Amino acid sequence: MGKKKQGQPAGVQFGDNSQEDDGRQAEANQEMQQTASNAPPTLADMEKLLKSTEDRIIAKLSIQLSANRVIIDRHEQTIQEVETKWSNHMETRLTTLESTCSALTKENEALRLKTDDLENRSRRNNIRITGLPEKVEGSQLNSFIEVFLKETFGATAEAFPTPPVVDRAHRIATPRKRQDDPPRPFIAWMHHFQTKERILTSSAREAGSLSFRGTEVHIYPDYSAEVSKKRAAYFTVKSQLRNARFTYRMFFPAKLQVTDKHGQKLTLPSPGEVSTFLANNLPGTSLTPTASS
Repeated sequence: MGKKKQGQPAGVQFGDNSQEDDGRQAEANQEMQQTASNAPPTLADMEKLLKSTEDRIIAKLSIQLSANRVIIDRHEQTIQEVETKWSNHMETRLTTLESTCSALTKENEALRLKTDDLENRSRRNNIRITGLPEKVEGSQLNSFIEVFLKETFGATAEAFPTPPVVDRAHRIATPRKRQDDPPRPFIAWMHHFQTKERILTSSAREAGSLSFRGTEVHIYPDYSAEVSKKRAAYFTVKSQLRNARFTYRMFFPAKLQVTDKHGQKLTLPSPGEVSTFLANNLPGTSLTPTASS
């Protein structure tokens, strides 16, 4: 027992020396690390540090880019769905609008033609008189037109089997800016359609030679502005037809019937076709009809 008691202090003493040695070794290692940390980094250390930093940055960017890619893909899918939906919707609407617009255009054209036809029908008994001096009519317009017709065409039974009756007469309401402006045309509504036709026939027969109290006058049918514009487009070609000694007739609304030198009647629905007819049928050229009725 005595020996054991004596050996214990020696063992404790030995253990204390080992802990001291370990502490000293740790201090030495720390000093070595501090010494090493104070040493300048080598090229390999710098490359390693840069590679580590690069890897960390790339990793973070990859994570962020992946998240952004997911968001972008979701938005792209949503946009495609919206585009497809609205594309189909707008295509349907545009098709409907085009169909409706086309139908309305046709309906409007039909209504325009019908309105123009009704307007011309309401003018069937009208005559248009140009060349009458201003204020020559006085205050009794209807009576004046009746007198004008009798003096111009004669009051015989051949000219008028029944006395001409005028229901209404007036001048065109166009202001005259200067005193030397041409007199405004007269519009007269004849009571009988047959009287109106007889007046126009006599006027055509006496074309260029009608006069009233020393003033040259002209009498025409009264048409709507649309029809008048279409018929006026033939003015030049009609003059050319007269100069070339071709006979013609104008049919409603605006078609010209020309008789060629062989007696054949051709219906020419536009001034351009009349010009072609003249180019092909003037003296010294071969006859090539462009249209026929």
